[in-house]
Amino acid sequence: MNKYQKFIKKGVIESLDNVPFHSKAPIKRLSMLNKTLIPQSDTHIAVHFVDASIVLPKYSELHKHDHDEINLILSEDSSLTYEIQLEDESYEVTSPSTIFIPKGMKHSAQAISGKGIFVCVIL
Repeated sequence: MNKYQKFIKKGVIESLDNVPFHSKAPIKRLSMLNKTLIPQSDTHIAVHFVDASIVLPKYSELHKHDHDEINLILSEDSSLTYEIQLEDESYEVTSPSTIFIPKGMKHSAQAISGKGIFVCVIL
Protein backbone atom coordinates (compact mmCIF):
# COMPACT_ATOMS: atom_id res chain seq x y z
CA MET A 1 0.00 0.00 0.00
CA ASN A 2 1.14 3.61 -0.67
CA LYS A 3 3.89 2.51 -3.05
CA TYR A 4 3.40 5.66 -5.19
CA GLN A 5 3.23 8.15 -2.31
CA LYS A 6 6.87 9.06 -3.07
CA PHE A 7 5.68 10.76 -6.28
CA ILE A 8 3.45 13.23 -4.43
CA LYS A 9 5.29 16.15 -2.83
CA LYS A 10 4.41 19.50 -1.30
CA GLY A 11 6.09 22.56 -2.78
CA VAL A 12 9.07 23.89 -0.85
CA ILE A 13 9.48 27.64 -0.24
CA GLU A 14 12.91 28.76 -1.45
CA SER A 15 14.57 32.13 -1.44
CA LEU A 16 15.24 33.41 -4.95
CA ASP A 17 18.86 34.15 -4.04
CA ASN A 18 19.46 30.41 -3.52
CA VAL A 19 18.98 29.96 -7.27
CA PRO A 20 22.10 30.32 -9.44
CA PHE A 21 22.21 33.61 -11.41
CA HIS A 22 19.47 35.17 -9.24
CA SER A 23 19.57 37.57 -6.30
CA LYS A 24 17.23 38.36 -3.43
CA ALA A 25 13.85 39.88 -4.32
CA PRO A 26 10.46 40.00 -2.56
CA ILE A 27 9.06 37.16 -4.67
CA LYS A 28 7.60 34.02 -3.08
CA ARG A 29 9.17 31.02 -4.84
CA LEU A 30 7.91 27.45 -4.55
CA SER A 31 10.14 24.67 -5.78
CA MET A 32 7.60 22.11 -7.00
CA LEU A 33 9.76 19.48 -8.70
CA ASN A 34 13.47 18.72 -8.83
CA LYS A 35 15.88 15.87 -8.12
CA THR A 36 15.94 16.72 -4.41
CA LEU A 37 12.16 16.33 -4.11
CA ILE A 38 11.83 13.36 -6.49
CA PRO A 39 15.17 11.79 -7.46
CA GLN A 40 13.65 10.04 -10.52
CA SER A 41 12.68 13.38 -12.10
CA ASP A 42 14.74 15.07 -14.80
CA THR A 43 12.40 18.09 -14.77
CA HIS A 44 12.65 21.23 -12.63
CA ILE A 45 9.51 23.27 -11.92
CA ALA A 46 9.36 26.44 -9.84
CA VAL A 47 6.38 28.75 -9.28
CA HIS A 48 6.90 32.42 -8.43
CA PHE A 49 4.19 34.61 -6.94
CA VAL A 50 5.02 38.10 -8.21
CA ASP A 51 3.83 41.53 -7.16
CA ALA A 52 5.58 44.08 -9.36
CA SER A 53 3.27 46.89 -8.28
CA ILE A 54 6.23 47.69 -6.01
CA VAL A 55 9.62 48.38 -7.58
CA LEU A 56 11.59 45.14 -7.62
CA PRO A 57 15.39 45.07 -7.61
CA LYS A 58 17.13 43.50 -10.61
CA TYR A 59 17.19 39.83 -9.64
CA SER A 60 18.00 37.78 -12.76
CA GLU A 61 21.39 37.77 -14.49
CA LEU A 62 21.88 36.78 -18.12
CA HIS A 63 22.60 33.03 -18.04
CA LYS A 64 22.08 29.78 -19.95
CA HIS A 65 21.26 26.14 -19.28
CA ASP A 66 22.17 22.81 -20.85
CA HIS A 67 18.44 22.05 -21.12
CA ASP A 68 15.40 23.68 -22.75
CA GLU A 69 13.40 26.01 -20.51
CA ILE A 70 9.77 27.09 -20.63
CA ASN A 71 8.45 30.17 -18.82
CA LEU A 72 4.75 30.86 -18.29
CA ILE A 73 3.60 34.36 -17.35
CA LEU A 74 0.09 34.22 -15.86
CA SER A 75 -2.36 36.60 -14.20
CA GLU A 76 -6.12 36.83 -13.87
CA ASP A 77 -6.31 40.31 -15.38
CA SER A 78 -3.51 40.16 -18.01
CA SER A 79 -1.52 42.72 -16.05
CA LEU A 80 1.74 40.91 -15.24
CA THR A 81 4.52 42.23 -17.47
CA TYR A 82 8.09 40.95 -17.70
CA GLU A 83 11.18 42.11 -19.51
CA ILE A 84 12.54 38.97 -21.14
CA GLN A 85 16.05 39.07 -22.55
CA LEU A 86 17.00 36.43 -25.11
CA GLU A 87 20.65 36.78 -26.12
CA ASP A 88 21.03 40.45 -27.18
CA GLU A 89 17.30 41.19 -27.64
CA SER A 90 14.82 42.36 -24.99
CA TYR A 91 11.06 41.90 -25.13
CA GLU A 92 8.23 43.29 -23.01
CA VAL A 93 5.95 40.28 -22.46
CA THR A 94 2.48 40.54 -20.89
CA SER A 95 0.42 37.71 -19.40
CA PRO A 96 -0.79 35.28 -20.48
CA SER A 97 2.34 34.28 -22.41
CA THR A 98 4.71 31.39 -22.94
CA ILE A 99 8.44 31.78 -23.56
CA PHE A 100 10.43 28.85 -24.95
CA ILE A 101 14.18 29.10 -24.34
CA PRO A 102 16.27 26.53 -26.25
CA LYS A 103 19.22 25.00 -24.40
CA GLY A 104 22.34 27.14 -24.63
CA MET A 105 20.45 30.42 -25.21
CA LYS A 106 21.42 33.23 -22.83
CA HIS A 107 18.36 34.68 -21.12
CA SER A 108 17.03 36.61 -18.14
CA ALA A 109 13.62 37.58 -16.81
CA GLN A 110 12.61 40.62 -14.75
CA ALA A 111 9.08 41.46 -13.58
CA ILE A 112 8.38 45.11 -14.37
CA SER A 113 4.68 45.61 -13.54
CA GLY A 114 1.52 43.90 -12.42
CA LYS A 115 0.74 40.94 -10.25
CA GLY A 116 0.55 37.23 -11.04
CA ILE A 117 2.45 33.99 -11.38
CA PHE A 118 5.67 33.14 -13.22
CA VAL A 119 6.29 29.42 -13.80
CA CYS A 120 9.72 28.12 -14.76
CA VAL A 121 10.03 24.62 -16.22
CA ILE A 122 13.48 23.27 -17.09
CA LEU A 123 13.38 20.01 -19.02
